[in-house]
Amino acid sequence: MLLVIGDLVADLIVLGGASLERGTDNPAEVRLTRGGSAANVAVAAASRHPVRFIGCVGDDTIGRALVGELEASGVEVRVQRGGRTGAIVVLVDAVGERTMITDRGAAAELATIDPGWLTGARWLHLPLYGLAEPASRRAVTDAAAAVSQAGACVSLDLSSVATMRHLGAAELGRILDELRPAVVLANGDEARAASDLGLALDRTTFVVKRGGDPVVVVQHGRSSEVPVQRVDDVLDSTGAGDAFAAGYISAALDGADAHASARAGSELAMSALRRAGAL
Repeated sequence: MLLVIGDLVADLIVLGGASLERGTDNPAEVRLTRGGSAANVAVAAASRHPVRFIGCVGDDTIGRALVGELEASGVEVRVQRGGRTGAIVVLVDAVGERTMITDRGAAAELATIDPGWLTGARWLHLPLYGLAEPASRRAVTDAAAAVSQAGACVSLDLSSVATMRHLGAAELGRILDELRPAVVLANGDEARAASDLGLALDRTTFVVKRGGDPVVVVQHGRSSEVPVQRVDDVLDSTGAGDAFAAGYISAALDGADAHASARAGSELAMSALRRAGAL
């Protein structure tokens, strides 16, 4: 089973909302969708492997609706409830790049995880968002230690340059030391931030997504490239990185090596680029 711990939030996607005129109406196409990096990975992988999502949502109508949608996608859901469900406004420009205004709400308040929720895990995937706050960080790292001791593989997605800067080099280093992830995923900006922060990633398989350029896979100090198919008709890049993670992990669980897993991740990511919102 793939276990994913992190955020389940509402995404408000604003297509054509990257350039706003202050103080007046700004016509755009607006869509309300399920979001949260961890939830996105869970849904994208659910057709390929059994998946369990763990997170925290508000005890409110939106939270209940999001949990129901996640379950309807074939994901086994275990959530703590309290406060209000988080939401993200995603402003998407003409080439599909997005700028996010983030309110994680209850997702940032994940507390100690019931050990029963961790059973049966073969792989644990963790977006960095879930490690941003001290209380939830402890809950997540404790869960990672438990599943690692039981033989599960751990992957970490660096997720956000802003979150990396918020945590800083020292805390990120401690997180990596505690998690000891077998795989670390990043996009090009996150990889540069990791280098600027001096993060030691030599003990892991480091996978760098670079849009239409080849994926870079670094193992044991050796770097190689995996070609990808360029997508010219990008509508919205929201969730593409999460789809990549789902494809990569699903292939790895089936026994593929890092390069074949990266190819599988790229193929699944392409489908996310042609639709508004995450998969």
